[in-house]
Amino acid sequence: MGKPLKNPPVYFTVVQVRFNAVLNLKEKYLPLIQDGLRKMGYPVYLQKQAFALHLEGGQGAPKMVPIEQYFFSNPAQTHVFVLGNDVLTFQSTDYGNFESFSEAFLKGLALVHDVVELAFTQRIGLRYLDFVLPKEGEPLELYLHAGVFGLSAELGGASIHAYTESLTQHGQVQLRSRIVLQDGGVAFPPDVAPDDMKLQPRFLEGKGRHAILDSDGFVEERHDYSLDNVKSRLVDIHKVIGEAFKKATTEHAHQFWEE
Repeated sequence: MGKPLKNPPVYFTVVQVRFNAVLNLKEKYLPLIQDGLRKMGYPVYLQKQAFALHLEGGQGAPKMVPIEQYFFSNPAQTHVFVLGNDVLTFQSTDYGNFESFSEAFLKGLALVHDVVELAFTQRIGLRYLDFVLPKEGEPLELYLHAGVFGLSAELGGASIHAYTESLTQHGQVQLRSRIVLQDGGVAFPPDVAPDDMKLQPRFLEGKGRHAILDSDGFVEERHDYSLDNVKSRLVDIHKVIGEAFKKATTEHAHQFWEE
């Protein structure tokens, strides 16, 4: 992505790895993982129950199945690990840069492996949410390339809401790019749950016509567990997302985010 921006518009970042299911995670391994993450700077612990849609053999009505999730947060509630029986997620509202963000996640994944001895990984993903809000008095069109506005730019009238989505393949990396144009304050997609995480004040205070850039890159492959492989795939995904970000935003926007 080149040199990191001084004040990037990213307000929420997620990295996730899915691995082989560990059904006795809670009974046998959770205390050791909790103690390790506590010592790494994530002492706030919560257990929550979510629900997933499950189809048995593709027959009968789908059922909602409860899933236990374990949350490990830093005291400031800006970085959170979320652990499930077959997945580790790391969420941040204070991104910093890719190197520090990915390193923090890889340390957590290494800890989980040291405790449970993971056999393989099967999905590696990285997702960014960017809040593109123009400087006061400037139009959003100065910050985004014309293609982002699509048909909404040709319809006339006052634009209230516009949404586009595309899925593209870049080698082994798939990128699902969603762009929402709307008025108001910062918001989250329906499939993202920030829970009690604290957003940076500059995003909470900003209101007006803006764009949410939702860049979700992932690699789906079953691979023997290897921390080096996970790191390499994250670098690949980050590069694809970075190129997409540059194509969607303008040089004027980049200069603003350098101020």
